[in-house]
Amino acid sequence: MVATSFRTVTVVILWLTVLPCVASAEEPVRVVGTVSPLSDIVRKIGGRHVVVSTVLAPGVYPSEYVFREGFLGRMTGTELVIRIGERGDPWSDRLIAFAGPGVVVINAARREDLAVASRFAGPREPGAAVSSVPQLYVWLDPRIVRDRIAPAVLQALIELRPARAADFKSNSRRFFFELTKMDNEAGALLAQMPPKPFIAQTGAWSFFFNRYGLMPVEVIAPDEKAEISAERMSRMIARGRLAGVHLIFRDHRPPSRPLTQIAKRINAAILPLGVMGNEHPGMMGSTYLEMMQLNIRKLLVAFH
Repeated sequence: MVATSFRTVTVVILWLTVLPCVASAEEPVRVVGTVSPLSDIVRKIGGRHVVVSTVLAPGVYPSEYVFREGFLGRMTGTELVIRIGERGDPWSDRLIAFAGPGVVVINAARREDLAVASRFAGPREPGAAVSSVPQLYVWLDPRIVRDRIAPAVLQALIELRPARAADFKSNSRRFFFELTKMDNEAGALLAQMPPKPFIAQTGAWSFFFNRYGLMPVEVIAPDEKAEISAERMSRMIARGRLAGVHLIFRDHRPPSRPLTQIAKRINAAILPLGVMGNEHPGMMGSTYLEMMQLNIRKLLVAFH
């Protein structure tokens, strides 16, 4: 009788010890993404097994973000952080530090990406402050997402929830084929288009341009916060006319006065392209793939 009671107590103790681990395996992975496209990539692979919060509010770019202590509360229990990295969102260091040493961190950008961003960055005005936040919007290259970012997300999620590996792998394969299809179609269609000179508002789309062999005649400003002088604006107007530019790509904010003046003087259309996927009401709630497909359609129409 005593032996039976002892075995019963032992089983109960073991069951209570294992129970928290089982419950943890059933819970979704808590994820924080610094920007909307990276958050959506995690949702695409994690599906119903992830809960994702995004730091940047709609319409805000990494160079403009003002750190708010209030967001630290959302970091409690965070298991995975996906960020730009390489100084693309330097304020994310404080979020990661608050989350604790056990949090898994995925950096979307690599050191070699800085060269691509620098190649397409616009020149700075003499005496202007140098931004410490490079435009490393690597998700605008679907091949980087497919071959680098998505595999890193898949590996991290499997390590955090091994029991959900089959679902993660299935979602990842589907995402791989969607990205490959989009990349192949965009590359083939853009290659068929006759070259058409254009100007870019900033270097935000550098990774898309670099992937598909597009090179702007001029990049107006190095980042979203920079201003341009009247002298530089005159030079851009002259160069735009000389190159026969009739197309300017900008972000989804209302065009600045200098941008409007340049477009008017060279008789150029201004075309907004998405970067963050949530810049204006028409794109709110759109996925990463939807943003990219919309950008590609706009480019094809513009270059036709």
